[in-house]
Amino acid sequence: MKFVIYCRKSTDTEDRQVLSLESQENELRKIIATNNLEIVATFIESKSAKEPGRPVFNQMMKMITSGKADAILCWKIDRLTRNPVDGGQIQWLLQTGKIKCIQTFEKSYFPNDNVLIMSIEQAMANQYIRELSVNVKRGLRAKLEKGEWPSPAPFGYMSENGVLKIDKARAKYITRIVELYATGGYSLKQISDILFQEGLRSKTGRKILRSEIHRLLTSKFYTGLMERGGKVYQGKHKPIISLKLFNQVQDILTGRLHPKPKKHFYSARGFLSCASCGCALTCDTKKGYVYYYCTNGKGNCEEHKKYLRGELVDKLLSDLFIKLKFDREFIETSAESYKTRNDGKISYTESSLDSLNLELNSLLEKELTLTDGYGSKTVREEVYKLKMLEIENQRTELNSQIARIKAKGGVPQITFEQIKNVFIDGNTASNQYLEVKDVKKRHMLEKLLSNATVKNKNIVNYQFKSMFQVLANSPKNCDSEAMRSQTDSNRRGVLKPLPL
Repeated sequence: MKFVIYCRKSTDTEDRQVLSLESQENELRKIIATNNLEIVATFIESKSAKEPGRPVFNQMMKMITSGKADAILCWKIDRLTRNPVDGGQIQWLLQTGKIKCIQTFEKSYFPNDNVLIMSIEQAMANQYIRELSVNVKRGLRAKLEKGEWPSPAPFGYMSENGVLKIDKARAKYITRIVELYATGGYSLKQISDILFQEGLRSKTGRKILRSEIHRLLTSKFYTGLMERGGKVYQGKHKPIISLKLFNQVQDILTGRLHPKPKKHFYSARGFLSCASCGCALTCDTKKGYVYYYCTNGKGNCEEHKKYLRGELVDKLLSDLFIKLKFDREFIETSAESYKTRNDGKISYTESSLDSLNLELNSLLEKELTLTDGYGSKTVREEVYKLKMLEIENQRTELNSQIARIKAKGGVPQITFEQIKNVFIDGNTASNQYLEVKDVKKRHMLEKLLSNATVKNKNIVNYQFKSMFQVLANSPKNCDSEAMRSQTDSNRRGVLKPLPL
């Protein structure tokens, strides 16, 4: 008989079951020497046998069906097959005599033997792999339901005694990637280039691929949630980014916000308009310099011909923020005064929790409606299951947000420190704006400024946001009563922009 050797291990990775193939082949070589077998080919494969379609196995079967070999030597019968398709093919070839013998370490199988025994052994091998799969999945689900991650720690985290903790050296890159993409001003390739310059490397020392950046941007894991099999679980690990920022990024990725990757990032774009015609100021880069100018959308604006260098715009905005400077002692007094005035009002935390709980309760109503529709046969089973999974995932996310607010002890009404920080932010804005990079400038503008109009290369009108407008409108030597008066005016929406 012309034998072929078949050795198989279940994984194609290099660090698992490496010795399995060597030990199988060594043991089979002993059988060859003892029984003086003729070997015409050796087939070695690293692939699971739970499904049909193994390429090396198929090569071996082709060799047997062509008559070039008529016997198989393998360690055990489950090395040949663990699925009924391959098992049926082996049994048929054995029954018809195409395979004259299957020799294993334990026994031999021949065409005239009772195939029932072999069928039972193959069925047991198939059942074992199915039960193993079920048990593994059940174990994974149990860990996920307890908030534990059952796989190796993702990028940005490290595992200490089975507990995931933030890897500060790498987590900063996750934050950086998400914040850059959330601006809408960078493509995945540009982010890859920036992160490479800032020190992020792959294991081979190269740039992180765009596909990997996309995977990081779409992973809810960094918000404290875990996704597996379409279901969302609440994790015990500490989040790196907020769910709000994550959802903003998803809107950009799916095109709902329609951001266009730009070759250049302009920090003040969208905040400046022309005082003469009301059109927005656009920006461009020429010969390495940034210029802002009126779009002249109405076709009759002389300001269109006046270009402002980016450095001048930065200086104008920095000078604008001087309006927010206050004496440090006055900051302390004003913060206390505002705190006193707001005592007894409904806290932001309470209103947030009420809103989240209302949304949570609405999910129960959706479930009842779906169940009624499914019971009355007006909702198909596949639609019912899909919608119920969506509701369950929404409930997990809402519970996650509620838990975070409660874990922080809630955001108190408007605390002394928060009020004081508003003043301090305004106090340092002028100097800080000239020192930080463009992305940080953009964040500062989003936080402080609503809009500004330009004429003759100067800012002639402006509007700050929220409490920062109060700072700008208040006399720098006013008392707390004057500050409260300005606060009331701000709430009524009657503040007017002041000229420089």
